[in-house]
Amino acid sequence: MKKIVCLLLFLSTLILTALPVNAEVSVTLNLDHREATLADSIQLQVRVSGTRRSDAPPTIEGLEPFHVTKGGSASRVEIVNGRYHSGVDYTYYLQPKKKGVFQVGPAGINVDGKTSRSNVATLKVMADGNASGSENGPVFLTATLGSKKVYAEQQVPYTLKLHLRTNVSDISLDLPETNELTFRQLEKPKEYQTIYQGLSYRILEVSYGVMPLKPGRFRIPPARMGLTVYSARKRTPRGLFDDPFFGGALRSGRPLTVSSEPLALEVLPFPEKEKPESFSGLVGRFTIEGSLSGSEVHVGDSVTLTLRLSGKGNVNRLPDLKMPPLDYLKTYADEPVFQTLAGADGLTGSKTMKWALVPGKEGRYTIPPFTISYFDPEAETYRTRKTPPLVLKVLPGETQTLVTTPQTEKSKDPSKPAKQEVKEIGHDILPIYTAISGLKDDGGLSSKAMGPGNPFCWAILFTPFLVLGMVFLGFRLNKKSDRTIYAQRARKAAHVFLKECRRDHKDANGMMIAVRDYMNDRFQLSLGSLTPVDVPKLLMEKGVHPDTADRLRDVLEELEGRIYTGGEATCDSASRDIPEIIKQIEKELR
Repeated sequence: MKKIVCLLLFLSTLILTALPVNAEVSVTLNLDHREATLADSIQLQVRVSGTRRSDAPPTIEGLEPFHVTKGGSASRVEIVNGRYHSGVDYTYYLQPKKKGVFQVGPAGINVDGKTSRSNVATLKVMADGNASGSENGPVFLTATLGSKKVYAEQQVPYTLKLHLRTNVSDISLDLPETNELTFRQLEKPKEYQTIYQGLSYRILEVSYGVMPLKPGRFRIPPARMGLTVYSARKRTPRGLFDDPFFGGALRSGRPLTVSSEPLALEVLPFPEKEKPESFSGLVGRFTIEGSLSGSEVHVGDSVTLTLRLSGKGNVNRLPDLKMPPLDYLKTYADEPVFQTLAGADGLTGSKTMKWALVPGKEGRYTIPPFTISYFDPEAETYRTRKTPPLVLKVLPGETQTLVTTPQTEKSKDPSKPAKQEVKEIGHDILPIYTAISGLKDDGGLSSKAMGPGNPFCWAILFTPFLVLGMVFLGFRLNKKSDRTIYAQRARKAAHVFLKECRRDHKDANGMMIAVRDYMNDRFQLSLGSLTPVDVPKLLMEKGVHPDTADRLRDVLEELEGRIYTGGEATCDSASRDIPEIIKQIEKELR
C-alpha cells in the first residue's frame, strides 16, 4: 500500500511540474482492417490529439452502410521530455449491411468553436465468409430445414439455433433475403440448455415457416445474428493498474456477428396426372363440414346454412365457396370469417361461411354437396373432400283461419245463454252516404272541406316529400361529416405520432404499434398488424419515393428482429430515425 501511495505522489508531482504544450488539435481515423465480410465486426477509432475535451462527440461521414455500436471513449496523457501532451480516443464497431467498397470518414470534431477533420479510410466488404463464431467457439449459429425437398407453397420448418457459452446482449436477427421464399415466425423464441460435442451450451431457438412460391432449386443464404459478447479479462499478476479501483475486474463487450450455413432447397412442381379441375393450389391437409340450423322451416321463415373449411398448409388459399341457386329459395350470404394460428407444426387456419335461406314455397329442398380439392404433399396425391347433401323440409306458412258452425249444428243446451238481439247503441262519427246527393252543404260533408282550397289538404300531400327530403339531407350531412373527420385525422396523423414519440420512451413493440396507428390514420386504413414487407408497397401506392419507403422498412425490420429474438426490445437509433422518415413522408405526400 505504501508503494502505491508513493507512486501516486510521484506521478502527481511529475504531471504538475510538466509544461503544457499548446499544440494544434488533430484528428486521425483508423480501421483495424481494410477488408471484411458481412459476418465481420470492424473497429473504428477516432484519435484526437491536442485536447482532452470537445464541444460534442465526433461526427463521422459514410456510416450509412453499417450498423454502428459505440465502444466508448478514453482520455490519454503523455509526458515526453517534460512536455505535456493530451488527447482523447473514440471507439466504434461497424457491422456491414451489404457488400461493396465504402469510404469511411472524414470524422469531424469541434473544439472551442473550431472544427477539425480527419482522413478518409477505404473499407472493402466481400461476400459472406465463415461465421465470426466457429462451431467449436463460445458463440455460433446453426440453421436447419425440416425437409430439403418440398412442393410449391408447401410450408417447411426453418429453425435457427444460437449456441452460447458466454453472456451476450443486444441480439438482432437478419433473415435471408430472397424473392422466391417467404418467412413467417411460427412460435415465440425458446431458451434451454443442451450438450453439444461434450460441452454445455445455452440455446436460443427461433422457428420459422418457409414457403416457396414456385418450383425450382433455391439457395437459402445464411441468416445473421448481431450481438454484443461479454468476456471476463484474463487474470494476470496484479500490478498497480490491475487493481479493481482502475477497472481491472470489469468485463469488456465487443459486437459480434455470427452467420448460419447456407442451405439448399428443391421445390417440385405439382403432378399433372389426376389433377382435379377444381384444384386451385391448396396444399396441405384440409376438411370441409356443412350443417343447417334446422331441418324444418315454414314458408317465409329463415334457416342458416354453415360451411367450415379448416386444415394445415397454405391456408391463405382457402376458397370462398358459392351457394348454388335453387328454385323458390332465396339466399343471403354473410361475410366469411377467416382465422389463422401459427404453431410448431406450421400454419393452421379455418374459413367459415354462412348463408340465410328463406324458402318461398313448401316442399323438400336438397342442397347439393360442397367440394374442395387439395394436394397432400405427404401422400404426394390429390384429394377431394365434399359435404353430404343437406335436406330441408319446408312446411306451409302459418296463416289465420276462420271457423264457422252451421245453425242446425248449434247446441241446444239450456245451460248456455240464449242469443240476444243486436241493439243499436250509437252512430258512426261521420254519416255514410250512398249517393252524390248526400254530399251537399246542408248537413252533409262539404266538398269544399277537403278540396284544393283547404291548407290542411296540401299539408297532408306534401308532408311525405318533406320528410323524405330531410332524411336524404341528413344522410348527406352525416357522410360529409365522416369525410371531414377522416381528413382531419389524416392531417394530424404525423403530429400525433411525433408528439407520442417525444412524450413516451417506447420499446420496439410500442414503436411498431405507433407506426401502425400512424399508417391507419394517415391513409384511412384499419390494419390490425403491420409487417415491414407491406410498408414499401403501401407507401409507394400513395406517392412516397421508393428510397424513403425502403428506409422505413429497414428500420421496422430491425425493430421486428429485436422483438422476435427475445433480446432486450429497445429502440436505440430507431426512435430517432423513424420520426425523421415520417417527416420526409409528409413532405413527399404534399
